[in-house]
Amino acid sequence: MIKKLFRSYEFLLFAMLVVLAVVIGLINPAFFSIGTLFDAIRIQEIYILMAFGLLPVVILGGVDISFVAIGALATYPVHMYLLETTFTGGAWLYYTLAIAIGMLTGLLIGFLLTQFKLSIFDLSLGMNTMIYGFVTFFVGSLTNFDMDTGLAYWNQKYLVTVESVVGRSGLHVSVISILIAGVLIHLFLQYTTLGRGVYAFGSDKNVAIRTGFNMRLVYMTVFPIMGIMAGLAGFTYAGLEANFRPYLFMGKNMQVLAAVVLGGASTTGGKGTVMGTFLGTLLIGLINQALVYLGISTKWYDAVIGTLFLVYATFQTLTSSSRE
Repeated sequence: MIKKLFRSYEFLLFAMLVVLAVVIGLINPAFFSIGTLFDAIRIQEIYILMAFGLLPVVILGGVDISFVAIGALATYPVHMYLLETTFTGGAWLYYTLAIAIGMLTGLLIGFLLTQFKLSIFDLSLGMNTMIYGFVTFFVGSLTNFDMDTGLAYWNQKYLVTVESVVGRSGLHVSVISILIAGVLIHLFLQYTTLGRGVYAFGSDKNVAIRTGFNMRLVYMTVFPIMGIMAGLAGFTYAGLEANFRPYLFMGKNMQVLAAVVLGGASTTGGKGTVMGTFLGTLLIGLINQALVYLGISTKWYDAVIGTLFLVYATFQTLTSSSRE
């Protein structure tokens, strides 16, 4: 059991995180602080939620980019509507509506995929463009900074706060959603028949169908999960940043996909874990933090992440070829 743990890809990722953190801290001791950890979690919290939602889709053998638009759809129209109703009850209704809209959009995507035998990427490309267009045309195209009293209270609600190099840093209550979502998705993938079906379809669709897995049911479960996580991420980001934008997350889909793949998932399907995705997302976030603390321009961020993605993809291909 212990040997298997040390040989796992998740342990390798964890070791990389520790080594990178130590190197950054030795160069800039300001990095070694609880405040830095809290800031890193706050920055990456949104990407962790989206990555958790994208993970089952990637295990299924698909690449979806529409989840970022779903996040905008589940956030901006909700906020504009609640402003009109003068709602002041805080975050709970935002979360409820964001989850509902995300789930319904995911159900629509799953239905279209199974009903018309569409490609996941092709449909997601169309949905991504269509949803952003819908939001900006029918709802609005301007960022809104209005916060009711209940939402403003939630924005400042921390589990714990500490002094840091940037003032005060804290662990926001929304981090609880990461723990709950991570545990639930892990249990779904590892200990349910539908979860095993996700891996089965990702490994070999024909074999999965002959084995008796219901493709429609699997798709109609996976994509609502993606939608729910996108909705959660959308509201969490907007609520923490105190602004609601119709173009929320635009262009961030590839960063989330890179985190899922670096976490050990394969775009060809059949591989991936929640823990690996969590660590892959943290690694990408730590790289961003490293550039800041090392005094390197963040313009290099995309180049570094892209290089890591290519190196891992090459490693994955070579490893698969050697096994064959």
